[in-house]
Order: sequence, then structure tokens, then C-alpha cells
Amino acid sequence: MSDPTKLFPGPTDYASVSPPQKLTIPSKPDAPISYSFFPPTNQTDAAPKRLIVFINGLGLPALSWLPSISIFREDLKSCPAILTYDRFGQGLTISKDPLDGTLGKENGHDFLDVANDLHEIIVTIATKNLGLKARDVENGTLHLLLIGGSIGVPILRVYAEHHPGIAAGAILLDSNIPNVNYSDFWPDPDAPGFDPKTVVADDCTLAQYRGARERLAAMFDLKVKNAEGLDRSTGPALLPHADGPKLVGPDGKGPWLNVVGHDPETFAEVSLEKMGTPKSLSMKFTNKYWAEYNQGLTKLTDRDTDVVIAPGCGHFIQMDGPGFLAQEVISMLKKLDWSH
Repeated sequence: MSDPTKLFPGPTDYASVSPPQKLTIPSKPDAPISYSFFPPTNQTDAAPKRLIVFINGLGLPALSWLPSISIFREDLKSCPAILTYDRFGQGLTISKDPLDGTLGKENGHDFLDVANDLHEIIVTIATKNLGLKARDVENGTLHLLLIGGSIGVPILRVYAEHHPGIAAGAILLDSNIPNVNYSDFWPDPDAPGFDPKTVVADDCTLAQYRGARERLAAMFDLKVKNAEGLDRSTGPALLPHADGPKLVGPDGKGPWLNVVGHDPETFAEVSLEKMGTPKSLSMKFTNKYWAEYNQGLTKLTDRDTDVVIAPGCGHFIQMDGPGFLAQEVISMLKKLDWSH
């Protein structure tokens, strides 16, 4: 097996920045979790307690955030503390979630379980590394900037919904769409009234359309199993809409949001290369639906925000555009007035 610290090299050597460590949370004391903590830079002990938390998708581990972290930490005169971690069953966390297979969790743990774990992790880090007490997290003394990629965005939303008043800001990177099956926004070729003309194009026959839709359903639909053991089938109940439930920040207003979408052309090219999906289908169905979903996410807060497209980036924005993400973080820190 290759050295995991070399999978995502950044401007600064990984081991010299913050080597992964292990922690346990009170509810699951026998299941160690891999995490990295980056101390704040050039901040006094009297400065407000702030923490940037990166939340992985299914496809990339905590190490994937390192290039962006290295860039913006180097560019900023002052930077808050940072936390990255691998959930149960992913990256450097080899422990499986102890909930999996228990009564009511026969299909695995879900978004709310992961959000509850995240809160315990944050409380543990706050008490261990930031000199806070558990009640300081609950009462809003600690302010968070949450950054989620892909399925990390639904986790972020569930967390912020169930722990209001903590998240001052959030960056939503090409959110996973948790309320429908991926294949639901592609026309069903066996449905009454289906018109083949709606899917056939110069690069796509009806047979190719059927094959592409079947491949996507087999990989991405809500009941499809994943190595992490995350049950996504409860997504429609937990997060039925893109534009709600609304999020509440520390001041009673909505948090500052940056909503980021993938580059449609890059996404179509990668989908053709990796999945054999004709580009016309990505452009006609997937990109259109995703853009509408991202637009809905901008309504999660009462602060003005727009969707920003990450140029040249497919779905995995921190991998394709670490410099772009670093600038998004810097922009958000300025909005929050956290960068000095």
C-alpha cells in the first residue's frame, strides 16, 4: 500500500504541518478516529475561540484538504485553528462505526449519526486543544467555519440544523444531492410516454442512454452500499429540500455561505472518461439539475449569496482546484472578520 501522506502532496510537507493522531469520542470509546489539528497562527490567547472544520465526502479522505490548507495558512497573517478528520471506515480511520448492524441500523449509520459524531469530535478538540469546556461549545463561545465537500455538505447541514448558533460560516463544495436518487432526474426509458428524442444525440443512442442511466443508478442511488457503511436512504427525510431547513448562526441570523458548483464542461468530460457517460447527457440532465439544487442551497441563509463555479474543477473541487478552494476560504474568513 502506498504511503497515504503522499497521495495529496501540498506546498508544505505533510508531516511537518500536522501529522494525523487518534481520538475517541465518549459514545464510542473503543473506536479510534484519525484527525489532524492545526493550531491557530498569530492569535493571542484572548482572541475569540474559532475553529475551521473540514468535512469529507465519500470519495476523498482528510488528506485531500492539505494542499488548500497549506496555501491559505501560508497566505494569511493570522489563521484560526483547523480540524480535519476521517469518519469511521474511511481514510486513516480503520474503525467501523459501532452502530452498524445494531437494532435500527441494519443498513448502517446515517447523516444524523455522523453529525452527532462530529459534535462529539468538536467538543473533544475544543476541550483538548482550545482550552474550552464542553458547555462553551454548547453555549456558542466557540464559533465554527464548516467546509464540506460532496456528501460532506449534507452532513454539514444536518450538523448545523441540530446545533444552531455555532456555525458562523460554511462553504458548500458541489453538494451531494441527498433527497432523490441520482437516476430520478434522468427520464425513465420504460415510463409511459417516454420520448427517445429527449435523450438521443450525436454522441448517444437509446441503448447508450439506458446503459449510462443503469451505471449511474448502480453506483449513486440512495440505497447503494459504500465502504464507509453510511446509509444514505434517510436523506430525503432528513433533508427533503435544497433550500431548507434554514440555518442559524451565532448572532441569530443565518451563517455566511459560499456555495460552489463544479465546472459543467469539466464534469461532463470526467463523467465520460470515468463512467462512459455521453457528454450530452451530463450537460442536458445532471448539470441542469445540480445547478438548480445549488441555487436552492443559497436560500439556507438570510444573507445574500450566489453560486460560484469552480473553473476547471469536476466534482472533487479540493483535488482539482486546491488554489481555488484556498481563495474561497480566505474570502470567507474576510467576511467573518477572522483573518487578522
